[in-house]
Amino acid sequence: MSFNFSHIDTSKGLEQIPEAFKILIQTPKFIKEHQLWKGFGDYRWIFIFSVVVAILFSLTLYHDIHNYFVPEQDFMEKFEIPTDGLDKGIEAIDETLAELPTEAKEGLEETKKSLEETKEEFEKSKHKPIFSGSLKFLLLIFLEILIFHFAVKTNNILKNQDKNPEFKDFYKAQIRMILVMGRKWIYGLIMYILVSIVCGITGTDFLKSTIMFFIYGFYMGFAFLDNYLEQYHFSLKQSSKCIQSHFGAATVFGVFASILMNIPLVGPLVVPFICGIAATRYGHISQMESFKMPIQKA
Repeated sequence: MSFNFSHIDTSKGLEQIPEAFKILIQTPKFIKEHQLWKGFGDYRWIFIFSVVVAILFSLTLYHDIHNYFVPEQDFMEKFEIPTDGLDKGIEAIDETLAELPTEAKEGLEETKKSLEETKEEFEKSKHKPIFSGSLKFLLLIFLEILIFHFAVKTNNILKNQDKNPEFKDFYKAQIRMILVMGRKWIYGLIMYILVSIVCGITGTDFLKSTIMFFIYGFYMGFAFLDNYLEQYHFSLKQSSKCIQSHFGAATVFGVFASILMNIPLVGPLVVPFICGIAATRYGHISQMESFKMPIQKA
């Protein structure tokens, strides 16, 4: 199996970052100017479904934030094994080590190291991430109907068209989003393993969370841009190649969405609305639909 990345231009990808950010900033004005919220009432079932999903997501977010700052007691904590006891044990060992000859210190130092590792594990178990990237992927899946609706409506304005998606179009878009996010979830796991290995070898574990944040951001931005390409009947393979060449823009949209999703209730509803429209405007301006697949060498 060979991989062809000739379609990816790093310098162009970096140039897309300010361009995509500018489009995001201008999108609220575009929404107001064209009153994109009008006609949404014709799809009342979309609105009701979206609100229910936003509420459930917000409740889950609140629960995770609460557990982050006020962690629930786990099985070990119920048996009252506090870390301050470990601190006293480590302190006692230090005092003893100071009085022992060098040749007698080895075994006691191993015991101290073991206690320190145990304490570290206890500290890690007290906190969990505020909420996982997988939950964000699920949110996009559940709100795909909302995203697709505004992507089509925005493209109608930009291309002077009058397409009215039917139920079957929403159904196809939903199935496609499930496939896209399912693949990105698997890719995310693979990338997490690779990044963990590289950071472990290079001693840069402190960078792992930041790197993964941007990787997951790209995957989320992919979903918004794919809604634009879907309207031009791009296959998932064609869409992947095209969006890879627009990695800068995809990352901007995804990072923006990932941050704003933290706002309870408002975030889960506003993010798909804004990012779906912004990604469509970017796709139109950059003429993503004219992308040609790179020729594979035999």
